[in-house]
Amino acid sequence: MARVNLIVDKASVGKLRKLLGTHSDSETVRAAVEHRLASLQALDALRRLQAIGELEDIFSRDMRTKG
Repeated sequence: MARVNLIVDKASVGKLRKLLGTHSDSETVRAAVEHRLASLQALDALRRLQAIGELEDIFSRDMRTKG
């Protein structure tokens, strides 16, 4: 890890800190970054599966519609 200076909205970090149950602003920002990376990696994996045709909707929903 390295120390960096960021400009963030203190109130938003505070709200997120309460939601995540983290103990410091630094821990909150680290958790948010890790969560975002994991989300993007999961979406990438789903898109790759969809592209090769191996993703099956077991509920037989039309993927073009919501719900």
